[in-house]
Amino acid sequence: MRRFLHLAAAALLVMIVTSFTFSTSAAPKKQLGIATYSVKGLESDIEGSFKSLADDGYVVMEISNYNTANGTVAGFKPADYAALAEKYGLDIISSHARAKFDVKDVEGSVAAWGKVFDDHKAMGVKYVVFPMNSWSTNVEGLKAECDLMNKIGDEANKRGIKFGYHNHNMEFATIPGTNQLYEDFLIANTDPDKVFFQMDVYWITVGGQDPVAYLKKYPNRFKVLHIKDDYVIGASGTIDYKAIFTQFYKNGYNDWFVEMEAKMTPEQKAQSLAMMKQMQARMSQGGSATPGGQPGPQGQGRPQGQPQGQGQGQPQGGQARQGGAPGAGFGGQRDPQAVAEQLRTSLQGIRESADFLLKADYVK
Repeated sequence: MRRFLHLAAAALLVMIVTSFTFSTSAAPKKQLGIATYSVKGLESDIEGSFKSLADDGYVVMEISNYNTANGTVAGFKPADYAALAEKYGLDIISSHARAKFDVKDVEGSVAAWGKVFDDHKAMGVKYVVFPMNSWSTNVEGLKAECDLMNKIGDEANKRGIKFGYHNHNMEFATIPGTNQLYEDFLIANTDPDKVFFQMDVYWITVGGQDPVAYLKKYPNRFKVLHIKDDYVIGASGTIDYKAIFTQFYKNGYNDWFVEMEAKMTPEQKAQSLAMMKQMQARMSQGGSATPGGQPGPQGQGRPQGQPQGQGQGQPQGGQARQGGAPGAGFGGQRDPQAVAEQLRTSLQGIRESADFLLKADYVK
């Protein structure tokens, strides 16, 4: 009898352990994505940053520090940078990149983007996203730019990569002389087989539009999201993430990335928003979004360490800084202690964003 009881107890213990192991291993891991533009000071401690992101629960990344001029990422060959991320269980599936975009030199523009796609193919990315552009303010010019987007997208397709465009609030200005918004025109005049759109849920809201309404209106065009807020995701309480995620998943898509700006004071934040809204107003009035047609301060218009002034059509891409916020780079021009503090602050905000999304039952 005693032997029987011992055997029964042992069997029960095995069942409990097996059940616990199965339940924990079977629990699917949420696909949390992070846009590394959010990691201010990333290149001062790449491996430490990657470890922190992985510990937070992020599993996929979108980079923004590819250097078009020399084809490297933070000084690494693209494949080596991807391998470094994989060391920490992070998969680079997307990149914000910029190359020549000039309707007067279509052949040169397409060739420049072809090199970008070659480098990104070595990283195994699914998406390359044009982060920002100073669009033409007339229909004829916009059609030419859409045609160029299609040609660039065709080059991406040849390499098994999808080419997309990321909105800010300016794309929700009205094209002068029409009743059509820039975003709608771009969607209507680009080939869905060649160009997709990455919705930034924060900037579309700042632009005066409803992200869910746009997801419903164009269910097959918005393949990727930027999940963004004033700072930490969910903290403002002004964006209905549940409705956004629900519609996005219903449309059949799963790839999204948290994106955060540098932490700002309320005064800096107000100044920055006012500037972005002024840019939107200028486009509606027929002017360039930014003086001289340069990429805006939040458009990720240049890589870390690159000088300002790399405007539309220039072969640069990557991280930029938000108006009023200190630069994210670590190019030897800033106090290393200040950079370390900025990195610590941004990683803390990124961790809090992950906590919010991990607890949200509507996030897969």
